[in-house]
Amino acid sequence: MKKTLLLLSALVLLILVVAIPNWGDGHYLSQITSEINIFKPSNVRVLNFGDVMFDRGVRNIIENRGRDPFEYIKKDLDLIKEYEVKIVNLEGPIVVMDRSLCQQKSYNFQFDPESTDRLKSIGINMVNIANNHSYDCLSEGYESTRKYLNNSSIEFVGEKELEKSYVVKEISGKKVAFVGMDETVQAIPLSGFYPLVKKLKEVNDLVIVNIHWGTEYELTNNITQQSIAYRLIDSGADVIFGHHPHVVQNMEVYKGKAIFYSLGNFVFDQNFGETTVGLGVGAEFGESETTFELFPFNIKIFAPDFMKGQDRETFCQKFLKDIENNDCKFVI
Repeated sequence: MKKTLLLLSALVLLILVVAIPNWGDGHYLSQITSEINIFKPSNVRVLNFGDVMFDRGVRNIIENRGRDPFEYIKKDLDLIKEYEVKIVNLEGPIVVMDRSLCQQKSYNFQFDPESTDRLKSIGINMVNIANNHSYDCLSEGYESTRKYLNNSSIEFVGEKELEKSYVVKEISGKKVAFVGMDETVQAIPLSGFYPLVKKLKEVNDLVIVNIHWGTEYELTNNITQQSIAYRLIDSGADVIFGHHPHVVQNMEVYKGKAIFYSLGNFVFDQNFGETTVGLGVGAEFGESETTFELFPFNIKIFAPDFMKGQDRETFCQKFLKDIENNDCKFVI
């Protein structure tokens, strides 16, 4: 039977090659393959992490100890390679300038120009710059950050003007809007974002929001975060990723949309309590449902290291509570 099928297949192929001019040069084959690919359903995959800070203690281990803050993550890049967009919150300016010319405040950050190479080394291709440290070195630091990111082809969201606070990308044939917001210093009034998100949703397939908000070191969201999140989802947001508290906060599902109130630190020099545990969240948007995968990690001397085995399972069960999951994956 198998031999008969093989002979029939060979005969059909021979007829096609003889009957159709130029079949043998691959033109028609590539055309058909291309048409098949057009109709093949493809999902949008986005991965989000929290706060990245390359100054103070992190700068010290880089410059004086020769350590790479992503040394552990690089061993597990296969876990996250499928995500087309990988986002972090960039918690400070990339600039070379005299610190005395920067803002004189309690916590003032300044990152070296090699920061973009570090981010790209693990595939980070988008950052949020809407936060309370973007202007630590005033306008000069802010513009320097934009320059280094642009030169490195790292996209950024959260600029200080509403119409520049987002970018739209086409991914797998879908238009996806990425919005960056800050609730801590509010360069842009929050009231402007609700109509913006509504407008973006009307002309795009997905709207993904990154927002800097909440109370530092609190393990649960506050009522202000929840109110903002609900209004954003009512306006059209498909998922919300939060940061600023420096610890992982809870999540919830509202009207079928996920809210991750805080992903905690990714690279930071805090070394106390829950600041040494962070979370990455992968989201795969399908036609009718979204699959999320959790990537919890421990931060070891300022370097994130993905949890494995029972540690990972325990984290996911505790974090997701009553949400059914399989190996830290769940569907909404």
